Amino acid sequence: MNKYLTWTEIDLNAIRHNFRVLRKLAGKAKVLTVIKADAYGHGMLPVAKVLVQEKVDFIGLSNLTEGIALRKAGIKTPVLLFETTLAEQAKDIVDYHLTPTVCTYELAAALNRYAEKRKRVVDVHVKVDTGMGRLGVWHEEALGFIKKLNRLPNLRLQGVCTHFPSADTDRAFTQKQIQQLADLVSQLRDNGLAVPYVHAANSMGLAGYPNKILNLARPGLMLYGLYPHVRLEKKISLRPAMSVHSRIIFLKRIEKGRSISYGRTFIARRPMTVATLPVGYSDGYLRGLSGKADVLIGGRRCPVLGRVTMDQIVVDVSKVKNPRSGMPAVILGKQGKHQVCAYELAQHARTINYEIVCSLGSRLPRVYKSI
Repeated sequence: MNKYLTWTEIDLNAIRHNFRVLRKLAGKAKVLTVIKADAYGHGMLPVAKVLVQEKVDFIGLSNLTEGIALRKAGIKTPVLLFETTLAEQAKDIVDYHLTPTVCTYELAAALNRYAEKRKRVVDVHVKVDTGMGRLGVWHEEALGFIKKLNRLPNLRLQGVCTHFPSADTDRAFTQKQIQQLADLVSQLRDNGLAVPYVHAANSMGLAGYPNKILNLARPGLMLYGLYPHVRLEKKISLRPAMSVHSRIIFLKRIEKGRSISYGRTFIARRPMTVATLPVGYSDGYLRGLSGKADVLIGGRRCPVLGRVTMDQIVVDVSKVKNPRSGMPAVILGKQGKHQVCAYELAQHARTINYEIVCSLGSRLPRVYKSI
């Protein structure tokens, strides 16, 4: 038993298993695994070390801070920064041997100037907007932008990419995005511009949109054993890497008519035994789970009663055999025949499974399991 009352367990063997499944799914394409946002709450450095052991081709991060941290930890695998940045960060990008995503000529020119001083050639990827509307050069303007960028002697175009905003809900729109990217690649070739890597395939794109143009897969969510859509559960065998555990710190008998938690949203309709667990919204257990979610105690589903508070929740343990202080509880994961999965919690909180693991994994102490 560890020293924590509530903690997250990360199964690195599950990460390894999921990566091997994804690499097989990618076929001949190279694989770029996304470990931004502290590996979706699973821990960037421990996950990166597993991926290096598995000889991953590329690692995808959000920003410069993450990239520097990875380099300082001794990770030498090629790193692509998804988030374009300001020209003032060009020096660090070059010095730490990171591959930037470029959307502005200002950043490209700054990278070129500093690379020239260092007598270096910097690989860059260009983000093309085919419908996300967030970052990137509009696809109609991308050819001209890339031609201009190609005149900078210390930059080397290594990839063009786009992002799918609705791969799980709008197949026609996503297919159109792929075609627009393919058209751009064809135009680049006609102008003598070869692009080694073309990518857009996030987890849903990789699993749901096989095609011939994308040669760099970049799964994120599925690396952690989560599915971008429930229909993929029967198609791909993944293992959730994160589970969340707690212990009962207090037990109380509640009589009919007593209320529980802020706002008195729960009033007992019968006598019951309730337990307090030391986990709340400050730990990433979302307030939207109030009165909706279950936890697992003694192999039984125990409903959360009333509102989730900053540090604690109260659950009904009336059906648990001999509940006691210190008894283990599963907030996320399996116990006996039952399971509480991230998708279930996301449905209750009206959000996505990404937010569930990012919230819980980033705020709670992490304990790692491996071979």
